[in-house]
Amino acid sequence: MESQPNMVIPVFDLVLCLAQAVDLVSPEVADHHKRTAQIAYGLGRQMKLPPDELQDLVIAAALHDVGGLTRQDRLAALEFEFQNPYGHAVLGYLLLKTFPPFQHAADIVRFHHVAWHNGLGAVLDGVPVLDNSHLLQLADRVAILIDPRTDVLEQVDGILEKIRAQSGQRFNPEHVRVIEALSEKEAFWLDAVFMVDLNYLGRRLKWPEIDITEQEFLGLTNLFRRIIDFRSQFTAAHSAGVAAAAEALARLYGFTESDCWLIHLAGLLHDLGKLSVPAEILEKPSRLTREEFDLVRRHTYYTFHLLEPLKVMDVVRVWGAFHHESMDGHGYPFHLEENELPLGSRVVTVADIFTALTEDRPYRQGLLPEDAIKILADGSAHHRLDSQIVSLLTANLNDINSVRAMAQASARQEYQQFISLGKALTHTD
Repeated sequence: MESQPNMVIPVFDLVLCLAQAVDLVSPEVADHHKRTAQIAYGLGRQMKLPPDELQDLVIAAALHDVGGLTRQDRLAALEFEFQNPYGHAVLGYLLLKTFPPFQHAADIVRFHHVAWHNGLGAVLDGVPVLDNSHLLQLADRVAILIDPRTDVLEQVDGILEKIRAQSGQRFNPEHVRVIEALSEKEAFWLDAVFMVDLNYLGRRLKWPEIDITEQEFLGLTNLFRRIIDFRSQFTAAHSAGVAAAAEALARLYGFTESDCWLIHLAGLLHDLGKLSVPAEILEKPSRLTREEFDLVRRHTYYTFHLLEPLKVMDVVRVWGAFHHESMDGHGYPFHLEENELPLGSRVVTVADIFTALTEDRPYRQGLLPEDAIKILADGSAHHRLDSQIVSLLTANLNDINSVRAMAQASARQEYQQFISLGKALTHTD
């Protein structure tokens, strides 16, 4: 494949996109990450951190619970005292460190639940714990203690009392002194309640633009893909299969090398909005209720809008987000007509359906490729699917199915390695 030109991405837009995506896992915790980022920013400013260090701290704060792959994980992290605090932190570290611009933030996230223990928490199993990891823990816990339903200024004394009670044990006493000094500024507390929009921090910090290579951009897309798919063993390899099948179909159709690359990315990101669907629904072994199916149906709407901040991905966004639209206008969520559906979207749609039919789900075994083709042919006959693309898949079934199966096998192995490494690095046993 010919090399693609480097892409320039504003770091803040990337953080905003990711933060909004991971917040979909549970609406109850959506403002928690934004509030933590605002508090971390205030603490970092009070400590006069260098600009690049402050940016890494804010990134870590905005994404600190990215490893909480289920709603239960996220809600558990909202408890001031909770069990197994390291699991989601380690998984978040493993996810974020794969994208080079986030490596420093990943290191902060990894140990953000390590207690200070009178200085013993400066090192864990021979690995130095960053001071900003301890600072992030303080910001995280302060954010949890704030009740946005009541006047925040009336809560300050109570919050400080709880923080002081764990100075030296959970929290670094130096950091406790920082928040004691900072707490005298009413604006700090008011910002934590009223300025939870990340765009506010976007204006306050001078975020750089990063020039990333094709390989780094693929790494970024795979970061999204892992966050999307690794919430369940049943979805762990889905996007990889869709991407492989879509790219194979695009090549057969005559897409340019550049567009084949973009459609591969669209396949990896097409289910980004499915972060809004609880894992228990993804793993439900029986038929979904009407309410549950309505939750599923909204995921493509979220995919479409979550990627809007990343303007360099507009084509990928459109091709991926329209994968549940139909040629007859009865798809969802936009009910687009045939002339409104780009060819790339039609390819991703066929690849998505074929991959979904041939992979195991909680409620059924995967179909044989030949049986999946029959269902696709019916969709083509009733003008729901592009007949030319379905014909291409039918004529090249063995080759495309082989590409899909290989990609999914590789993704499943990657998932197992991710889970195993997470357990090995989690200090709870």
